[in-house]
Amino acid sequence: MTTFDRRRFLRVAGASMATAALGVSGCARTSSKEERDTQSESQHLLRWWDQFQPLKALQEKTFRGFESSHRGVRVEYTVYNPNEMGQALQLAYKSRKIADVHSIAGLSTPPARLVKDGWFAPVDLPDNARSTLPADALLDGLHVFDDKLYSFPIFSFRQYTTLNWFNKELVERAGGDPENGPATWDEFRTLARAMTKGGVYGWIQGLQFAERMQAHLTDLAKAAGAPGETDPRTGEYLYGGDAFVSAVEFLRSLVKDKVVFPASTSLDARTGRARWVTGVAGMFFDGCWNIGVVAGDFKEFADKVGVGSIPSPEGGAVLHNPPTDGTFYISSQSAQPELAGQLLARLVTDDYQAGLATQMDQPPLNLDVVQQADVHPTYRRAIQLFQDGVRLAPTPVGRNAATAQVVAAMRAPRPTLGELVQGILSGQVADARKALREYAAKQTAERDRAIAEVVKSGAKVGVEDWTFANWTAGKDYTADLYGQA
Repeated sequence: MTTFDRRRFLRVAGASMATAALGVSGCARTSSKEERDTQSESQHLLRWWDQFQPLKALQEKTFRGFESSHRGVRVEYTVYNPNEMGQALQLAYKSRKIADVHSIAGLSTPPARLVKDGWFAPVDLPDNARSTLPADALLDGLHVFDDKLYSFPIFSFRQYTTLNWFNKELVERAGGDPENGPATWDEFRTLARAMTKGGVYGWIQGLQFAERMQAHLTDLAKAAGAPGETDPRTGEYLYGGDAFVSAVEFLRSLVKDKVVFPASTSLDARTGRARWVTGVAGMFFDGCWNIGVVAGDFKEFADKVGVGSIPSPEGGAVLHNPPTDGTFYISSQSAQPELAGQLLARLVTDDYQAGLATQMDQPPLNLDVVQQADVHPTYRRAIQLFQDGVRLAPTPVGRNAATAQVVAAMRAPRPTLGELVQGILSGQVADARKALREYAAKQTAERDRAIAEVVKSGAKVGVEDWTFANWTAGKDYTADLYGQA
């Protein structure tokens, strides 16, 4: 774990305050009052982009509070559709019009690679803000690069994207359990078939959203027994193994059963949810934030909503997730990184964490605040399902920060895993196991190539850094275990 130099922080903070004090008067050219006002407005405008629709009210409240305590500052806030944000970020970065602070949704690129490519500026997080983060929250190669902090998590790793959200009325009418929903894949298929009649379908999903379909497949594979995308015991990529194959076959069975809402192929997560609340389908996969959006945008439907755990072959699945990535980043193109860092510091306060729970988006880093928060019952149940069914997995970065250089050097195979899922479900890819094995082979070859490249540059790293002999299924892999591996 990197220890930050308090004196370095004070030096930077002092320089930042001095710069702020100079303002436009520090410019060499004398300007008219109108020009100075225009420059001042420009210099004190912070633009923020993210995709967290359920957090909109909280973000706006946080930004207004920041503006009140920072005279002359204005935060311009934009919420993107998750399916569109990646392209918006790429275009804005190339044209040098990217926001000062943004998430990286839709980029499909590891943070380490984006740091290497120069996307971000480091964050000088004040000591009092950093001290509120859990001891294991920051890792070299994930949040810290070259002894500099670039981001930090605000959400818990105890979550997944494939909770089963359902219309309780339709579930009960079809003979299912309106409180818990189906626990197994067979129960899910049976219930979906019973629901599919009279213009109503069993399942609706944003099949157009490749990145989200990749997340759903990975979650379902974990529910089927995969420890993750790689096996911590061997370091082997598992995409071609039984868990991933059976997961994609489960999804394909829903297409074969004709229980999928027909327009799903043209929907993303947001438009899929908007159709689901109209009653055209019974079940919908999404994260715990689903009820936050429903309660905010479709209030009349909220009382019809139920939630259950991700379905699995036998029920009662336990999934393993690595530590959480950083959430927001300061753009390297920002003219005001110090001011942006001061804004980011607001996200680690207790008030903001409690606000995260109230807004019902991803689970806050501090899960304890959820039980006392004013939230919909299904959100509280979702968080409990995560606490019961998600464990912390090891990450290679936790043992050897140089593995982040490998990840940064790796080129994503095409088609991506999400695109493969789309191809399999559409019938364009007939042999799912073969396609997934080929994808795993490409990933393995690319990792080997990237390791060789990084080693050639002087780093000490090998494929053995992806193996953890002391990993135990069903248990959290805590920070102290890295030194024992």
